[in-house]
Amino acid sequence: MKSIYSIPKVVKYDDPSKPWFVYFRYNGKLHRFKYGINYITNLKKREIEANLLRDALLSKLKDGWNPDVPDIANSQSNLTLPEALQFSLEKKKLTLADKTKIDYSCTVKFAKEAIKALQLDNLPIVETKRIHIKLILEKIKEQRNWSNKSFNKNLGYLKAILSELMQWDIIENNPAHGIRSLKVGEIIANTPATDDEVKLIKEKILAEFPSFYVYIISIFHTGIRPEELLYIQLKMINLKKSQIILPPEITKTEIGRIVPLNPFLKAYYEEMDLNKYDQDFYLFGSNRQFSNRGLKKDLDFVPGPRRLNRDCASKLWKKLIKDGLNIETTMYSLKHLGADKKILAGVDLDALRELYGHTSKRMTLRYAKIVKEVNRNQIIEKSPDF
Repeated sequence: MKSIYSIPKVVKYDDPSKPWFVYFRYNGKLHRFKYGINYITNLKKREIEANLLRDALLSKLKDGWNPDVPDIANSQSNLTLPEALQFSLEKKKLTLADKTKIDYSCTVKFAKEAIKALQLDNLPIVETKRIHIKLILEKIKEQRNWSNKSFNKNLGYLKAILSELMQWDIIENNPAHGIRSLKVGEIIANTPATDDEVKLIKEKILAEFPSFYVYIISIFHTGIRPEELLYIQLKMINLKKSQIILPPEITKTEIGRIVPLNPFLKAYYEEMDLNKYDQDFYLFGSNRQFSNRGLKKDLDFVPGPRRLNRDCASKLWKKLIKDGLNIETTMYSLKHLGADKKILAGVDLDALRELYGHTSKRMTLRYAKIVKEVNRNQIIEKSPDF
């Protein structure tokens, strides 16, 4: 079997001003290495070093080294802790959503400030221990006046950032693993609007931005995340089968799923007459020619060729609901509200989990707090007599 690499050879000259190098081919591609041998002016000593380099490269090739793959472990193992955090952040950013990038970046920024305050700037990443990470987190908690919930959230981000270094073989173990989360009381995030508030929200949006109404009730009925909704193209919608097919590349979990359309939401989609548009159009897109002139009710959140940014929906919700009605509920709470209403209507928790694309019942329970009330009522109403 033919070798994928040639035997490394030294190219040398009698003229000391001409650079020497070691070369070989790997999969037909030429590679040259110098590694500082040309700083040696004595040609005999230069030749000794060049031959050593040649032999070392051959040994690495025999051990399976691929010179076309960056040797991250060797080049990055001498990183300090702050440098390693920044390196990992840059790698993580390639796969993160925009909002998550901001969250991770803030965690790294806070960590660097704490590292400086603790005089750990020169701590090598390979010598970083759990105690160092715990001290850093405690320092940030003090500096930023974090709640226990904020501490736990940033601890999760830091664990993920350090795990990325393991993927690049820069560290063997994650020094943040084993650090316990702090106790927090049960906090109901994204508290749904009351029935009276829902009535006001409906009236406000239908009066001032009707196309936005279909967008928000899509969150309520399907549980599809606000950002995912903006990626849905008309070709993903099958009204005959009453379903939306979400490809994995647009979902947070990177798992494709089929989302059923109930009759209430389907009726709104049918009124939009989706078949008359290019099927590559976005369901809640934009037809504006200029993107910097504000949202228009007849041109935005309608089938269009341009995809809207996530903050377009957030800003419009803030303008209409938070500022316009002084109702401090989030747009994302519509997903929670939808979960509550479905459970009260008798929808099984497993059905809800499949609809929302959750991988466990525990994740669904976080959205459907009302299920506790339902369970308590079942105990009261269905418990048998002694």
